[in-house]
Amino acid sequence: MENLSALNKEDLKKRLQRYLDELEELEEERSFVLKQTGLHLPGHTVKKYEAEIQALKESIERVRGEINLRK
Repeated sequence: MENLSALNKEDLKKRLQRYLDELEELEEERSFVLKQTGLHLPGHTVKKYEAEIQALKESIERVRGEINLRK
């Protein structure tokens, strides 16, 4: 886990935006991949996407929490 308290507010906002962008891209990729007809995906592929999305959401919440502490 990263030490968010060492970052200034501007860096936190940049990191938050980066995480939000990554989450959007990952969700779009997952949607595209899972909607491919005729393509069989192993179960671990779906679980991998879910784990990555969950990790990003947790990171987003940690950064938002740190930003809120500084208001």
